[in-house]
Amino acid sequence: MALYNELIRFIQDLYPSYGYREVLTPQLFRSDLFKTSGHYDKFHDDMYWFEGSDEGEELGIKAMNCPGHCHLFATGKRSYRELPIRWAEFSRLHRNERSGTLNGITRVRTFAQDDAHIYCEPEQVPEEIDSFFRMTKEVYEKLGLDGVEMAVSTRPDQFLGEPADWDVAEKALVDAVEKAGFECQIKEGDAAFYAPKVEADFRDVLGRAWTLGTIQIDMAMPGRFGLRYVGRDGELHQPAMLHRAVLGSLERFIGIYIEHTGGDFPFWLSPVQVVILPIADRHAPRAHALCDQLARVSVRAEVDDRSETLGFRIREGQTQKIPLTLVIGDEEVERGTVSPRLRKSKQAMDAMPADALVEALGTANAERQLSPLA
Repeated sequence: MALYNELIRFIQDLYPSYGYREVLTPQLFRSDLFKTSGHYDKFHDDMYWFEGSDEGEELGIKAMNCPGHCHLFATGKRSYRELPIRWAEFSRLHRNERSGTLNGITRVRTFAQDDAHIYCEPEQVPEEIDSFFRMTKEVYEKLGLDGVEMAVSTRPDQFLGEPADWDVAEKALVDAVEKAGFECQIKEGDAAFYAPKVEADFRDVLGRAWTLGTIQIDMAMPGRFGLRYVGRDGELHQPAMLHRAVLGSLERFIGIYIEHTGGDFPFWLSPVQVVILPIADRHAPRAHALCDQLARVSVRAEVDDRSETLGFRIREGQTQKIPLTLVIGDEEVERGTVSPRLRKSKQAMDAMPADALVEALGTANAERQLSPLA
């Protein structure tokens, strides 16, 4: 849960600077919504359906956010002055995956993703794609991920929209990838039925490629939902629609990330960031007081005051890959100091005032630093 919640908070904290607003759409919709979007015909067997209270009413549990966001866009009169509209949602999604395809937390039947949809004027699309690449770069750097490969998936055999429109959209995505400084690979026929997309692929410890971030230019839903905005000329126009995610499914990302890091997470993301070791029982009250201080600046700390040797407890913290160990003895209690030990360092650091350490770790957390006391 620490990983899960921190990843959500991380993405949410980026939303204001990238112009996103969060929304929450229902978990249940009448089947008419999914018939309009095209998902009913394409993915009926991959969704959960049941009868509503009214005769003949069929309800579907939400498997994707885009139809709900399109419906939301259509509930009011829109102007070009509002665009781009960027709506993000972390709600639970449910898909009727076959039991043989389920795999740990990387392939599950219910999940959340850092999902967002952008409605904009057609000429604003390149700028929105550039913004997506800036956001992915910022996110992946804070997570210590490198070696991400970019590819464009092109239209499949069965698709919605006009081939000429797909050609234009695919070229725009290829140009955007190359402009961002990546070599662009092509995945022929791998796009969703409604949109070509850019895929940010990451290779795990076994060399398997996993798609994390995606951005798609939707060729179908704005037309199928009759989405319109009042343009600069006073006439009604159809907006461009982009689907985007940076981490993708949080469950799948966490599974990949645990394997990739071997549990050696960046400081800001570690479930336990600090372990405090009182040398003797008389030092335990000071250790717990320091633990409370760290909690007040949102640092996740624990006290290990078991009746084991100090060396054993230090090794235990290193085995658990806790980034920082703090030893509390007579000198530390008397002087109000702590003796920090970084997990990746063989030697303890010089003793420092406890208040200064708490402040430094609070800052490291707020700035999402890869390593404490860097």
